[in-house]
Amino acid sequence: MRTRSARGPALAGAAALTLACSCGSPPVEESGIRIGDETLRQFRADVTTEAWLVAVLGPPTSWVWVEGVENTKVLRYASGEQSRGLLTVFTGAGSRTTAVTYFIVSDGVVTRFWADRSRERNLMGNPVEEEPGEKAGDS
Repeated sequence: MRTRSARGPALAGAAALTLACSCGSPPVEESGIRIGDETLRQFRADVTTEAWLVAVLGPPTSWVWVEGVENTKVLRYASGEQSRGLLTVFTGAGSRTTAVTYFIVSDGVVTRFWADRSRERNLMGNPVEEEPGEKAGDS
């Protein structure tokens, strides 16, 4: 009588994982509007109009009226990335939002704005260190 070995499936899994890892990073498809620091510096609170903002950036990803605050809305510009490839099957990686930039508009004028950006993490879950001076706004 023959006994089944668990080596076969284990070797196949190890080979597939090795192949997936050796293929490098999976292709990443970006979506949305990426708003960099230099672009944000072009806007001024209480000066920039909504019309100018939309002319420069295009239509927002989404917007909503602020309840209880007359003639005020929030415009959101989101960007993201979606990984493709064999490695995403093993890692569970898929799509994620990498940045959302918010603009508060009252009576047609931008009154406040800011960007929330995600940080890259390494395999251990720690934030990837950025090179000093990488962002143009660090002066």
